[in-house]
Amino acid sequence: MNKSDKLIVFLLVALLGGWLYYSNRQQAEYRKALKEYVDAHPEYLDSLTNAAPAQASAPAAPSEQPAEIVAAPAGEAAPAEAVSDEPERTIAVSNAVMDLVFTSKGGALASATLRDYRRAPEADSGPVVLDFSGAPALAVEGIPGLGAKSDFSLAEKDGVVTMSARSADGWALERTVACTNGYHLAVTDTFRREGAAAPLPALSVALGPIAPEAVPSRGFGSLGPMEGLDARVRDAKGRARTLEQNAARALVKDRTPSFTQMFGGPGGGGCACSASPIQPMAPRSATADFAVQAGESVDWIAVRDRFFVEVLTPDVPGASVRTAVRRRETSVPAPLAVESVAAALGWAEAPAAAGAPVVRRYSLYVGPRKMDELRKISPAHLDVMRFGTWSWFCRWLLDLLNFIHRFVPNYGWSIVVLTLLVRIVLLPLSRKSQQSMRKMSELQPKMKEINEKYKDEPQKRQAETMRLYAENHVNPLSSCLPMLIQLPVFIALFTVLRSSVELRFAPWLWVADLSAPEGLFKEWFPFGGLNVLPIAMAATMTLQSLLTPSAGDPKQQRMMAIMMPVMMLVMFYPFPAALCLYWSVSQTLAILGLWWARRSGAKPTDGSFVQKDGSVVIPPKRG
Repeated sequence: MNKSDKLIVFLLVALLGGWLYYSNRQQAEYRKALKEYVDAHPEYLDSLTNAAPAQASAPAAPSEQPAEIVAAPAGEAAPAEAVSDEPERTIAVSNAVMDLVFTSKGGALASATLRDYRRAPEADSGPVVLDFSGAPALAVEGIPGLGAKSDFSLAEKDGVVTMSARSADGWALERTVACTNGYHLAVTDTFRREGAAAPLPALSVALGPIAPEAVPSRGFGSLGPMEGLDARVRDAKGRARTLEQNAARALVKDRTPSFTQMFGGPGGGGCACSASPIQPMAPRSATADFAVQAGESVDWIAVRDRFFVEVLTPDVPGASVRTAVRRRETSVPAPLAVESVAAALGWAEAPAAAGAPVVRRYSLYVGPRKMDELRKISPAHLDVMRFGTWSWFCRWLLDLLNFIHRFVPNYGWSIVVLTLLVRIVLLPLSRKSQQSMRKMSELQPKMKEINEKYKDEPQKRQAETMRLYAENHVNPLSSCLPMLIQLPVFIALFTVLRSSVELRFAPWLWVADLSAPEGLFKEWFPFGGLNVLPIAMAATMTLQSLLTPSAGDPKQQRMMAIMMPVMMLVMFYPFPAALCLYWSVSQTLAILGLWWARRSGAKPTDGSFVQKDGSVVIPPKRG
């Protein structure tokens, strides 16, 4: 390695170290500010997604969730809503998987307790509660007297909740909510006008605020904010597209601002850390109209965090979407930390005859971001999983992982089995790659002769090298095929494993939660604890690189065997344990394959032998 290469390597290491130091210092300042805020506001944790379940018969406790969101069509102001003096009443309904609390304020959903999901890794931590008490889900806005602050009558029979109210200007709303045995609610709204005929005013139906889980970080880094909103829109020709809005990324072509931009930051990038910190004087909450273009209609909207989601699917497509974000309060500049995300779907004014009802039906899904459940709505709702470009492959991998889990009850061991299957599928390519690398090593002396003979004639040197490859049936790119094919698998698994609710709090050996970094011995190790799997991944990368035959300079090979693992260790240290488990097992299997190939391979007939660095040496002929 020459001086220039050494300088480049040194600069890369310095940049990685500097970035790691700056990132962790920034996060440490934010965690300190957040801890001070929580200490000063102990009720804050009770207002988050995993708040302890309240008594079903008691009114929902007040929280710091954002106020109701009014999704009037763009350019129109929402009418003011009168506040009722009637005390709040609630009705509790349960089905096979969750407990629901409906409130008389707005005739809406106040909370949903998901009994199959724990709020923390501890078995006795209690179930997850989606708390909408500050801004109830299904609240109607746009007609004074029928909004979130209005008083509704409540009744329940056989799992069907009936709510009704009347406005001062002659509009009446009767709402029925039928609870199935799953996470789906069938909602029917019947609007009726008393007196003279008048069109049904522009109105909206809100989704309750989704808040990130109140589970302390178990690693020194994070995956970035994963709270956001999705909307499926359709143009006049029936062509559909799914829009996305979250803290880290903005769809510039659709004019949809990111959450960071909504608070005055530049936004953009794949991680919120890439944006400038949100200043303490920035507003606590912000709203924005979603990028629904003229002539488009909205099939459904969804608000989500990493593992849970609300989806509102109406029978009459909507015309507008408004989203609202509330950030956490800090005393120092810090990356945007989302406290809650909410949204509302709006409709334009609709004709209505005097005394004739206007009926609108909705399907409300409140539950985990789980493919099996979302498929029950429609295949298009799988876009809520946010799998990106490789969505079809990600869905296939997750289905395969869940299929394996039927026979292997632990998800950690299921990932090991999945890794083994991937390696078996790639085995023919891996063997071909090893053979190609061995042939390349065998040609190393002849390539050295060509380089020395034509060192001043680069074109001639290249032509002779290619002729040598052709005569010996060697493809210099074939050694890259396994890595090129594994790259999509790796990206797809990264996308799947980082947000799969199936891995949430799933243990494996010493790992308490496969969806998070291990975070062992936090009191002894900086950066949030010791993560063993990323270290194992770097070690297996080093060993694999040293065992792989190479036709290049042995010194450069040894240097790369050190540099690449170090870079990967820095990048992957804060990633979920499931991803590092997959990569470590995959490389371990590759190492076993290399060891077996060396052990069982046929001995060369030309007297060549393999050195420790993997290169092949052919001794000169005697005489």
